[in-house]
Amino acid sequence: TTSTFALSSGVGVWNAFVLEIVMTFGLVSTVYTTTVDPKKGNLGIIAPSAISFIVGANILAGGAFDGASMNPAVSFGPALVSWSWENHWVY
Repeated sequence: TTSTFALSSGVGVWNAFVLEIVMTFGLVSTVYTTTVDPKKGNLGIIAPSAISFIVGANILAGGAFDGASMNPAVSFGPALVSWSWENHWVY
């Protein structure tokens, strides 16, 4: 069987949904502020380091609860292959 993202036991659907929103917001805001924001200019080596840090922190914080997807496309592939759609809307 193909492994899919799933909620851990004891984690409510709405708790996982809010956690995914917070993790995705943190990732998107970090990417925007370090690489795209025209007011900041070129941040050089700080941008990839900050993005790597936030991805790692999100995985450590949310991985045990809901898999820490942070991106619906990452969850869609395994769900499609295994045809497991339980709580997939969370991602």
